[in-house]
Amino acid sequence: MALRSGRRRSWLVWLGVGGFVTVAGAFLLISVLILLIAAPFLDDKNIGGRTIVNSEGIPAEYVQMIIDAANAAGCPEVTPSLLAAQLRQESGFNPRAQSPVGAMGIAQFMPGTWASHGTGDVWNPVDAIPAAARYDCAVAASVASVPGSGQEKMLAAYNAGPGAVLAYAGVPPYPETRNYVRTILAQAQVYGDALDTGETVSVEALGPVIDFMRSQIGKPYVWGATGPGAWDCSSLVQAAYRMIGISIPRVTTDQLAFGPRVSGVDPQPGDLLFTPGPDGTALAPGHVGMYVGNGQVIAAKGARWGVVLSELSDWTTVVAVTRPLARDF
Repeated sequence: MALRSGRRRSWLVWLGVGGFVTVAGAFLLISVLILLIAAPFLDDKNIGGRTIVNSEGIPAEYVQMIIDAANAAGCPEVTPSLLAAQLRQESGFNPRAQSPVGAMGIAQFMPGTWASHGTGDVWNPVDAIPAAARYDCAVAASVASVPGSGQEKMLAAYNAGPGAVLAYAGVPPYPETRNYVRTILAQAQVYGDALDTGETVSVEALGPVIDFMRSQIGKPYVWGATGPGAWDCSSLVQAAYRMIGISIPRVTTDQLAFGPRVSGVDPQPGDLLFTPGPDGTALAPGHVGMYVGNGQVIAAKGARWGVVLSELSDWTTVVAVTRPLARDF
């Protein structure tokens, strides 16, 4: 009887161990599956673990504060390096800075903005830096429906207001705003961020395109013309890309949709620059030119000018930039 009882207890022990192992294994499998499913979404948010690679020029007492604030803010656009670059641009990291128009503190909050987005003391970086990161994320969300770089749109909206970004369907053509975006993104690179301006394409591959554009300078502009003796703006860039076997659409709105859109901060040779033009809008540009390098753009400007070479700085109303050769054909 005792032998049977011992065997029964032994069997029950092994049954318990086996059941525990089975349940533990199932729990582990489920946990792994959850992590595999959730990982892409966590990575998309890019939240947590981001840092500043090069903190030179940032006051030491603010470095960890900036890193923590950016990672806690909750959006991928606000990286520690970008937040640091923005604070540098806004106040030079001076917590007592005050502008002539009333902007206050290290993040240069206007009183109304601080009232709606800040907590605590605007003059105290402990309060102001996290508030700046949170406000950036709120601004980024307000223009998320607009195509293009999230960081560019966020910074442009911070500087010019979300309404301007929505109205122009991208970074508005205000020199101050474009310089603000360019300066902060460049400084963020110094602090360690990689600026995504779109896929880089081979300059050699674009050689025939650029050569063709230069060879057409001086020819007349005729609306609806398709060359070779005269061009309008969209037929000229269409013909140029045909030199390397790339067939882009005929008119500007279709060329814009052909894309892909890229950053307008640092254009590459071959990029198409779109402006509203006399018969277009920010959403349906009426004029296009091509950036050919060295700060220059070639375009069939109009009947009065023909095909001309101009400075990129003259293109102050650019609302979109595309890079046809980077398209996934």
